[in-house]
Amino acid sequence: MAEQSKKVALALGAGAARGFAHIGVLKLLEEEGIKVDMVAGTSMGAVVGAFYCSGMSLRMMERLARFTQRNHWVDLTFPRLGLICGDKLEQFINIFIRGATFEQLKTPLAVVATDICSGNRVVFDNGPVARAVRASAAIPAIFVPVEHEGMTLVDGAVVERVPVQTAREMGAEVVIAVDVGVYVDNVKVHHVLDVILQCIDIMARDLCRIGTAQADLVILPQLNNIAPGQFHKAEEAIAAGEAAARAMLPAIFETLTGKSRSEQNA
Repeated sequence: MAEQSKKVALALGAGAARGFAHIGVLKLLEEEGIKVDMVAGTSMGAVVGAFYCSGMSLRMMERLARFTQRNHWVDLTFPRLGLICGDKLEQFINIFIRGATFEQLKTPLAVVATDICSGNRVVFDNGPVARAVRASAAIPAIFVPVEHEGMTLVDGAVVERVPVQTAREMGAEVVIAVDVGVYVDNVKVHHVLDVILQCIDIMARDLCRIGTAQADLVILPQLNNIAPGQFHKAEEAIAAGEAAARAMLPAIFETLTGKSRSEQNA
């Protein structure tokens, strides 16, 4: 895409299995030559963001999404603070980003977590990436919280489900938010993960609406047929993300260039 001069940030939201839709959005933006200058991610958005910002190809990300099994990242523990320890998830991420720190990433990244002792939003943009992503994705009661510098950190979705504010703070001139949805009507739950995330969704629906209202553009993949715990539906989620991004292309082109897509191609 020609004439893109504004600094663009993607704000990739939480949503567990629905977050695979972020890969589809990234695919479409890459195909259209739309440059992403920085990424802010929460929970699953932080996982996808870390892989992307480390330089991993989208083809590889798709393969991981489709073929990774739960036993690759789930390490059950005695349920005092959570059912899953989280060490295995951190190691899994670390392997694929080659132990990178934020300073070593090819694209700037910020990751959002929540300190449950203070209720504060905590933004990571330096130090080890995998540890920060583990904290951002530590779904309460599912994952054991991450202890860091006197804080007890859990999923960033508790305070900033779609990290638009964080993207602004990174210096973005245009923020494209990807909201993988808060579905609270007639939802079927299949797993304890679905139960907990559905409760978080219900509590966060108004907060999410306020947050995404601050974005310049919001991409909303239709994922109501995918429960948060249905990781086997990765291909469907990726396709939904790509379709939603494609539908937003005219608005994206106009926001970034001040011209319609047809004017650009003329």
